[in-house]
Amino acid sequence: MTYEWLILGAILIVALLPMIKWLRRLLWAFTVAFVAMMIVHMQHNPGEATMALGVMGGGLMFARPIRRAVLGGLM
Repeated sequence: MTYEWLILGAILIVALLPMIKWLRRLLWAFTVAFVAMMIVHMQHNPGEATMALGVMGGGLMFARPIRRAVLGGLM
């Protein structure tokens, strides 16, 4: 699961560091790749893949409020 965790890590970095605009633009490409990998991985370990997809969905849902809180605290 190294590639899946690498993509998930990239998504988290993008969510927490909005100053890097070119990474933030690739967020949806990383998300689509991660979802595709988790669907394939779901054939081998459905519980782990479902948990990873849920965590990623929650991270995407809270990405904008987290960015606003981080930037609002710094300004």
